Amino acid sequence: MRACRACLLLPLLLAGCGYRARFELPPHLQTFAVSTFRNKTLERNLDFEFTEALIHEICARTGLRVARPGEADLEIEGEIEGFERHVLRRKRYGEKMEMRNLLYVNVEMRDTRKNAIFFQGHRIVERAEFSLNLGETPRDGRDELVRELARHVVALAFELWPHPSTEAKASGG
Repeated sequence: MRACRACLLLPLLLAGCGYRARFELPPHLQTFAVSTFRNKTLERNLDFEFTEALIHEICARTGLRVARPGEADLEIEGEIEGFERHVLRRKRYGEKMEMRNLLYVNVEMRDTRKNAIFFQGHRIVERAEFSLNLGETPRDGRDELVRELARHVVALAFELWPHPSTEAKASGG
């Protein structure tokens, strides 16, 4: 019986903290395509990893289906503008202890049905901190950062549509 109550309370708790399992989208948007993001950093494969994480997050949080570029209702492209790694604290003798990674992206989502920009975000940033003492590696920190940034982009793009600036442009205002 307690498990049933917990199941009933979970959606209320999630709604209270601002998390949505799925976003409601305009009915004409059924499919999406993501072009591999351009990588302006020296981090190898970051473009493919972020693109894959973004596709995964859109599939998980919307009802959209993946389509080929040129055939999708929503076309997404962008670039990874920057990646930074900072040491926050060091152990004695110079061993790294705590670090912070920052990742910056620019994203544009175009509604191909209405030939309008659905969402545009410049220099969207996410940060992830990790500790090498707890068995985490710099790669673990980077992987977490990529996933978190994909979640952040999806939340920004799909949470409140239509976006005021897009609506003003579309209506000529």
